[in-house]
Amino acid sequence: MVESTLAALDRSGAHVIYAALLADLLAERGIGVDALLHNTGIAPADLKSIDGRLSTRQYIALIRNARRLANDPALAFAFGLHLKLSTHGFLGFAAMSASTLGEALELAVKYCRTRFEFMRLLYYRQQGFGVLEIDEAVPMGEAYLFMLEAFMTSFAVMSMNLLGEIPRDIQVRRTGDKPPHFDEAMRYFQQGHTVRFNDTVNQILIPEVHLQRKLVLSDPVARQLAEAQCEKELQTIQVQDDLVYRVTRLLKDFEGAWPKLDQVAAQLHMSPRTLKRRLLEADTSFQVLLDQVRLEQARLLLSETRKSVDAIAATLGYSDTSNFNRAFRRWLGLTPAAYRREQQRQQQSQDN
Repeated sequence: MVESTLAALDRSGAHVIYAALLADLLAERGIGVDALLHNTGIAPADLKSIDGRLSTRQYIALIRNARRLANDPALAFAFGLHLKLSTHGFLGFAAMSASTLGEALELAVKYCRTRFEFMRLLYYRQQGFGVLEIDEAVPMGEAYLFMLEAFMTSFAVMSMNLLGEIPRDIQVRRTGDKPPHFDEAMRYFQQGHTVRFNDTVNQILIPEVHLQRKLVLSDPVARQLAEAQCEKELQTIQVQDDLVYRVTRLLKDFEGAWPKLDQVAAQLHMSPRTLKRRLLEADTSFQVLLDQVRLEQARLLLSETRKSVDAIAATLGYSDTSNFNRAFRRWLGLTPAAYRREQQRQQQSQDN
C-alpha cells in the first residue's frame, strides 16, 4: 500500500504554472528560487515550461519549503489571490466565455484535471444552492490544507473576474478546526462571509440566484473553441486516474442498477483481473468507487427528496436497510436519518 500511494503521488500532479506563481510570490518577499526548490526534484528551468507538469510529490515538497521559508501562516490565502482565471489556461478562458456562473462552474469541474489532479472537485445542486465540493484525490497531508485554502481564495478571485463582486451570501464549509491565522487572512477580503468549521466536508455554497447571472464576457464561439482545446488536453493527459474516472462515469450511468465488476470490465474492453490490477495500481478498488457513487446519490436523495430511508436503501441496491445505515455511518460518521435532520436544520437556519 505504501508503494501504491507513492506511485499515486508520482502519477498525479498539476500544471507547472502553479509552482511558477508560488516562486514569484516568494521572490516578492525576498526568497530565492534555489531555496524554494531545494530537495524538490524541480529545476529552475522547469518553472519556465509552457506545458510542463510536476508530480504531486514534487508539489508537496515545494509547498513544505514555501511554508517554512515564508514563515507566514496565511501564505495560502496570498497565493490564492495570485490565481487569476487566466492562470488556468484554456480552462479559465472556457469559464470566462460561459453564459452564466453556473455554466462556468460546470466547465471548471469537468476539465479541472487538465490543470491539477491532486484535488477532486464535485459540483451539484442542493436545496437552492450550487455546491462546489473539494477533496484530495491523493494523500497530501498539510500540503492539501494549503491548496484547499488557496483554492477557496481563488474562487473569490474567480467571482470578481466573472461577476465583478464576491456575493455576500456565498457560504463556506470547512473540515477541521478554525486555523489560528484565519482571522488575519480575512484581511484580504473586503467583506465577511459565513465560514463554518468542523464540518464533514469542504464546500462552497452559491445561491441559485447567482448561478443564473449572465457573465459580461460571455462568448459562445470563444467558449466552444476553449472547450475543444480542454477536451484535447484532457485526452492527452496519460495518468492512471483516467481509468478511475471512466469507471466512475460508468457506475453513474447505471443510476442505481449497479453493475458487477465483470460487466464494467467488459464495457472497458478488458478482463476483470486486469481491471482489478489497474485499479489497485491507482490506489483504489471497484468497491471503493462504487461506495463513492452510492454516497453521492444517497446524499442527494436524502437532501432533495422525501423518500424514506428504506426506499433510498432499496434504490441504492441494499436489500437490508441496516446494511445501508452501517455503510452510510462508515462514510460520514452519522446515520442517514441524522444526516437528513442536519440538512433540514441547516435549511431552516438559512431560511430564517
